[in-house]
Amino acid sequence: MKKLLSVLFALFMLCSCGIIETAFAADPGITGFKATSGDKKISLSWSELDGTDKYTVNWKRSESSAWKTAGTTKKTSANVTGLSNGVSYDFKITSGSETSAVLTISPSADRKTTVKAPEPEKTSIETAKEAVSKMGAGYNIGNTFDSAASWLPSNASVKQHETAWGNPQVTKKFVEGIAKAGFKSVRLPVTWGYNADSKGNVRKEWLDRVQEVVDWIIDNDMYVIINVHHDTGTDGWIHASESSYKNSKDRFANIWKCIAERFKDYGEKLIFECFNESLNDANDWGSTKKEDADVILKYEQLFVDTVRKTGGKNAERNLVVSTYAASSGTGVINAFRIPDDAVDGHMIMEVHNYDPAGFVRNVAPWTTVRKTWGTEQDKRDIDNFMKTLSDKAAKLGIPAIVGEFGSENKNNESDRAAHAAYFVKAAAAKGIAVFWWDNGYLGNDNEQFKLIDRNTGEVVFPKVAKALVDNAL
Repeated sequence: MKKLLSVLFALFMLCSCGIIETAFAADPGITGFKATSGDKKISLSWSELDGTDKYTVNWKRSESSAWKTAGTTKKTSANVTGLSNGVSYDFKITSGSETSAVLTISPSADRKTTVKAPEPEKTSIETAKEAVSKMGAGYNIGNTFDSAASWLPSNASVKQHETAWGNPQVTKKFVEGIAKAGFKSVRLPVTWGYNADSKGNVRKEWLDRVQEVVDWIIDNDMYVIINVHHDTGTDGWIHASESSYKNSKDRFANIWKCIAERFKDYGEKLIFECFNESLNDANDWGSTKKEDADVILKYEQLFVDTVRKTGGKNAERNLVVSTYAASSGTGVINAFRIPDDAVDGHMIMEVHNYDPAGFVRNVAPWTTVRKTWGTEQDKRDIDNFMKTLSDKAAKLGIPAIVGEFGSENKNNESDRAAHAAYFVKAAAAKGIAVFWWDNGYLGNDNEQFKLIDRNTGEVVFPKVAKALVDNAL
């Protein structure tokens, strides 16, 4: 019979010695792993992994393909004894789905040797400031993947959800049209709740389709931002309230885990945005209440932590966080705080701006609707807004974007182009990137933001598009 090794932890008795599958991590989640030889033993140590309170030590003879489990510990070190001097052994540490690199070492009575696992390679994602400086003119593919079609059956197809708000499915030709028009970045709003279960497990077919469009955008050398969109808002399930956070945080985190896992190997052209326009339970669009801002910060901290833990290029991916309701109000901007991040220089601040309401909207009962833009007051308002946003971003040490802005068609293309040119130029002067909101509509409705035809990829209002592209960063 083969002699049975007595493989023991120094601090506790041997657990069952099972055999597990060999699993090597491309991006080890457990870092700082090192092994030191001793007389018939190996001493192991590793860095603490956030959110983990139990580690398993795995070992095998290097000549073998079968891993064995020695036992578990709550500490970040262990001694494996009862080994044979001069024999080569492999070791690794696991915790749940996380694993360390594999170390190979031999016990020795004569010589003390230490081997260390190489640290994971840096993904070399460009900084947020660098990314924003290259975003150029930005464009939203609105009212498509972000539809909130509560009337659809639970087994509705991906196409039914994508076209629920009246737009055709996104095509490669349409994406090419966006690039041809001169846009350098695309914000792709996505609503996930209708295609995820109660625990936040996202339907594979929905992720596949989002990924297909993301690929088309990146293939056209444009940045792409994906987010959690109409899961927030007046009819969403994510609200800026303590009760909502308590009930929704696990589902929200798991949705982001699904997204992050799917895209963890994508490079710097892909950016994640926490969520869109989250409101309190009263649906107050301009709240400056500390308790509302506190919940926004909790969600955004959960978002950052969840994405970072998935590893790969997500460890340094640029992330977007927004003010309460993505509001551009001075009070809301000044009250904005950012979550902690394990890496520096990879966070972007976002707000939305649809001012002056009387000009940019067809229906605004609270003010006078007009077709013209360009008074000195109009210009001062934009200058003051850009200064407020720029000053806040500088104080936080991060760049800023205006994730949505635009003006509805009133057969006034020249005024719309003048507004767009001034807005984008003022933003560029402050290092701020700007994204036009295009919801695809150009009919007898109240939201006529359409700029590019979804079927042909042709620009509908060339003066406006030129104003955006020519004056952007």
